[in-house]
Formats: sequence, structure tokens, C-alpha cells
Amino acid sequence: MATIKASYSVIPEEPTPEGRLWLCDKDQVACHRHIPTIYIYKPKQNHENAIHYTLKNSLSKILVHYYPIAGRLCYADEVSRRIELNLNAKGAILLEAETTKQMNDYGDFSPSDSTKELVPVIDYTQPIEEIPLFLVQLTRFHNNEGFAIGVAFSHPLSDGLGAIGFINSWAKVARGETLESNELPFLDRTILRFSHKPLKVPRFEHLELQPLPLILGRTDTSQERKKKTTGKTLKLSLEQVEKLKKKANEFQKGSSSRSFSRYEAIGAHIWRCASKARELEENQESVVRFHADIRKRMVPPLPKNIFMNALALTATKGCIGEITSKPLGYVSQKLREASELLTDEYIRSQIDVIRSCENMDDARELFFGDETENAPYFGNPNFQLTSWMGMPFYEADFGWGNPIYFGFACVSPHDRAFILLNPDGDGSVIVCLHFQIAHLELFNKFFYGDI
Repeated sequence: MATIKASYSVIPEEPTPEGRLWLCDKDQVACHRHIPTIYIYKPKQNHENAIHYTLKNSLSKILVHYYPIAGRLCYADEVSRRIELNLNAKGAILLEAETTKQMNDYGDFSPSDSTKELVPVIDYTQPIEEIPLFLVQLTRFHNNEGFAIGVAFSHPLSDGLGAIGFINSWAKVARGETLESNELPFLDRTILRFSHKPLKVPRFEHLELQPLPLILGRTDTSQERKKKTTGKTLKLSLEQVEKLKKKANEFQKGSSSRSFSRYEAIGAHIWRCASKARELEENQESVVRFHADIRKRMVPPLPKNIFMNALALTATKGCIGEITSKPLGYVSQKLREASELLTDEYIRSQIDVIRSCENMDDARELFFGDETENAPYFGNPNFQLTSWMGMPFYEADFGWGNPIYFGFACVSPHDRAFILLNPDGDGSVIVCLHFQIAHLELFNKFFYGDI
């Protein structure tokens, strides 16, 4: 177990803007919890005494540029339940911890109760006005063989791309380097503030916002909620990735369409394996949901360095029989079509749906933005995919080398998968799977057996 040895409140090194920062509609429906991730380091030299000083001092410097992170959430009013940021510079929290465990005791650092202890614990019984938006925990492993940096990042602040941009900029400052102008965050979210009255009837079907299918014969998700999930790290070599892409693209033979991407092939493979492992009826419907970056999809495009939740949710649906029996390329095509839905017009329509909700809690429920026990359940027979393949996680060098591992720290109560590249840069892929324990053995069998 990790033991907290010290706690520091870190405020911006210089005075920062005050007042309230408006949060866009996409920020409103983001998960109101913190996203827990871990970075594992095994430096070649002993930096034991300098680590927390380096982190603390550089965090104070980077918060001058990313000053919203030092603020606190608050409600604009109790009726709408819209949140905004109070730019009060209360600061971020840095924790120092140590553990009697060695790195090997954590295995491959798959999400578990063990890895969970490497990230800060947050008391959500507090009013949101008191909860820090960014907490980081430095945990030294036994015998100084390495350390973990566990991050808890409040999702309403930004999506993953913005969060990683912040972490990597922080690391650059920690190395004593200066940020270029194009590395500074674009903080004005009113670029997505609309004054028109949203349509009463959406312009699109918006499958991603409709109630999810239940297991046939069921009236609710209570039985599935009771089943435990676990985290497992699955690895695909470059050869296996290429095999999946080739298998998917056999479906495209003779077509002028572009080849399926790694994400489309791997995502389709994961959905098929989950569908097989659950052993559901062939006419059972299953929905897969995932987010896509909208920075380049909006007209005009959003600034590349915008710091907000620049994501749109999309979904695709199929029956278990077709998902498991038809070619992998058929399933990949379903994922592609869901992604291609996200045009500027579609994204604006989705935002209109949020804006038409008088109470933002109702909008959040549509987007399944939380992972608490009371939140809507999106596990069996459905699935959630997240691609982190374009994220530069491994550039977080604070002065003691790049991390040897990055990953999600806690086990999700829902069935989902995060797809990211191996830090070795050899083209292999890591799938961080969260899946019901009862079906995990079969999933693993199909995951490798069907390649």
C-alpha cells in the first residue's frame, strides 16, 4: 500500500486572471470525475532528492499558462446546473508517497486495486467548489528502483489531447526549456458559444444519444451492474496489427475506398471478440460508442492547441449474429461510417441537443459522462472504445528520461477498451481492456485465436 508522506498546494508562480471562465457545452457533458492515469519511470541515475522539488517548482511555473487548472468548478446557477470555472488560483495538489512494493509487484501495471493506489484519492463528498481540478502523486518504489507519477485530471477542464499537452508542456518546463508560442494553450472557449435557439427536433437521428439496447429478456441493467469487471493489458505485435488490417481490407477488394486504419481494424476485432465471448443470442443488438476529435471537423477548424473538450460522441449498432459471422472489414466499415457521421453540421446538431436541455444533469445522462454506480450503464451487451494512438504520452520527460509505461490506473465498471501505441515505437499496440471477469477467458481466446 502507498503511504502519503507529504502534501503540497501548488499555486501559479505569478498572478493570473481572475473571475469566471465559461465552459462550453462539450465541457458540460464530460465526466465530472477525474481521469486517473499513471506514468512509470525507471531513471538510469538516482534523482531521489530532486524529484519532488522539480515537480513542484515546474508545476508552479506551468500553471501561469494553464491557470484554469489552478481554479475550481462551480455552478453558474442551481436551476440549469451548468458548471463554470472560478479562476481563484487555489492551486493544484502535489502528493509525495512511498510504497514497500517493488515494480514487479505491480505486474504489467494493468488497471487494478494495486495501480489505483498510485493515483491521488479524491473526496467527492465535498462541494465541487472545494475539489482540486488537478492532483498528482509521486510514489517511490521500494529500494529506489523507480517511481510513479499518478495523475488525477478533472475531465471538464479538457479532453485527453489537451491534458497530454499540459503534461508534456509541464515536463518541458521541468527540463528547464521554454515553451514556444504555438505550445501555449488557447483558452477562449466562447469560440463554441452559440446564440441561436436550438431546434426542438434534432436534424439527425443521433444513435449515440439514444437508450442502449438491453440484453434480450431483461427490463434493466441491474444484473449486469452486479458483475465484476477487471483490467487486462493485451499486446498486439506489428505483425499481428498488419494481419488484422489485411484481414479487414480484404473486404475492400475492388473498391476505390481508402484502406481501413489500424484503429478501424483493431476496434472491429475487439467488438467481435466481445460479442463472441458474451455468448448472446444472434438477434441481440449491440452498440459501440466512441469519441472523435472535432478540432479539424468544425468549420472553421478549431485552434490546434485549444484547451477544452473538443470531442464528439458517435455510435454504431449491429446484431451479434452479423458482427460475429461477417468479415472483419464489414465490422470495420460500421466503425468508419460512425466516424464519418461527425461532420460540422452533425456536431452542431449534437451541441444543440445539449443546449436544449434545461438541466445539464439531463444532458450528462444522455452522454453517459460518469462512471459512478448511479450513472447509466454501458456494458454488456454494448461496448465503449477509446483510441489513444495519436497521443504523445511518452514525451513526458521531466528530466529523468521518458516513461517506460503509461496507462489508465483504475478499473472501469463498464466494458470498454483503450487502444494505444507501445512506447518502444516498434509499431506494436497495447489494448487496455476493461471487461466482465466471467467472459474474460473467452475474450482472450478469441482475441489472439482469430488473428
